[in-house]
Amino acid sequence: MSNEYASPDIIRKKLRIAKTSLYAAIFIVLIKTIATVLSGSLAVLSELFHSSIDLVACVATIVAVHYSAKPPDEDHNYGHEKIESLSALFQVLILVLMCAYLVYESIHRIMYPHEIHLNWFTFSVILLCIFIDYSRSRALMRVAKETKSQALEADALHFTSDILSSIVVLISMPFTYFSIFPLADPISAILVSVIIVLTTLKLSRRAIDSLMDRVPKGTQEHIRAEVAPIKGVEGIKNLRIRGTGSKLYVDMTVFISRTKMFSQTHEIMDSVERRIKEIVPNSDIVIHSEPVESKNETLNEKIRLIVNDAGFKCHDIFSHKIEQDIFSELHVEIQDTNDLITAHSKISELEKKIKDAIPIISSVKIHIDEPSEILFETVDITNISSEIIHITGTILKENKFVKNYSDIKVIRSHGKIRVSMNCVFGSENTFDEVHDLVTILESKIYLSLKERYSNLSNVMIHAEPNNSN
Repeated sequence: MSNEYASPDIIRKKLRIAKTSLYAAIFIVLIKTIATVLSGSLAVLSELFHSSIDLVACVATIVAVHYSAKPPDEDHNYGHEKIESLSALFQVLILVLMCAYLVYESIHRIMYPHEIHLNWFTFSVILLCIFIDYSRSRALMRVAKETKSQALEADALHFTSDILSSIVVLISMPFTYFSIFPLADPISAILVSVIIVLTTLKLSRRAIDSLMDRVPKGTQEHIRAEVAPIKGVEGIKNLRIRGTGSKLYVDMTVFISRTKMFSQTHEIMDSVERRIKEIVPNSDIVIHSEPVESKNETLNEKIRLIVNDAGFKCHDIFSHKIEQDIFSELHVEIQDTNDLITAHSKISELEKKIKDAIPIISSVKIHIDEPSEILFETVDITNISSEIIHITGTILKENKFVKNYSDIKVIRSHGKIRVSMNCVFGSENTFDEVHDLVTILESKIYLSLKERYSNLSNVMIHAEPNNSN
């Protein structure tokens, strides 16, 4: 799972731009207050209200950025970034309330005209504010996109709406100044209100989507399409996505073949996580794997899984098809009993489970083996086993396919004798040919020794190629 949260550099960048915007908002409010007092214009008053709200919004942004930078804690496991969405909604609410007041005051001015005194200072203030708002909105939006900050985006939106509303006021001012259209002042204030409401709709929708954990459009389909073809992924069961501020949390369950080892399963899940990170870089990912029967499973793999699920270990599984019948043979280790009747009962039950689970198998034969993982106390008796070595060597010498042999070792463990050796075969022999030769030699040596040593357990030949050619 990814644990990447906002770095100190990003936090400092967000705070620096937010504080710079705060200073700009303070300056704009001061000069617009003076212009409003001198002019008595409702349009300029609307601009003052708008900028005053910007000032409050800047403070809210700084608080939100500070709080959202806190890492996850015991009470907030997914961090605190959603405070930025709350901050954005708070700013939208203030803008809407301000607009409601402006519309009310505009209607009142239309019904009861008010004297307005416009001069060069008022014009200059509006032009200067447009320049400041333009520079701040661009700077805020750039950092908002870099850091995916909704609070900074809301702040940028405030300055952008200031520009639009200031332009409307600036256009209306000559009509009022030259008494061409006396109602231009209140009507421009209404237009400013409409502009502000329209510009807040998109931001409010995004903030609500974030708070409601709405999945970004197309993200889920994109992730499914990219993860499904990854080698080893048999399917996707669940995929859930939620957003918190600039981070997406991805929670998914993938189907992986039940025949895969744990290490292979882990590698597949790592591949899935890396691919999702490429699609959604700023994401926190939790992947759960669920084993499933895959279409590529072999008959012997199915048998092995059934045996393992029953609590046994097996090896040397062979399945044969004779005409329409399938016969399976395997070796199963019995560890918890040394009683033949009990062991046979368990094996019979296991044979039935295999046939019930795989109906196409006509017959199952299981060879009962001793446990392979028990560590026996072993004694090397090679030095006192000259007869065993002589018989073994004689049989190997008689076989024309054995080019050389060495390291005949005789050991005794748990009262049983085991014989092993290395044999060199010609490089002209194929793997299948050598395997058959080894099986024949092991059986021949075993039968020859078993007549004299009843406690002989097994004979094992390690085959090597002839590298001297």
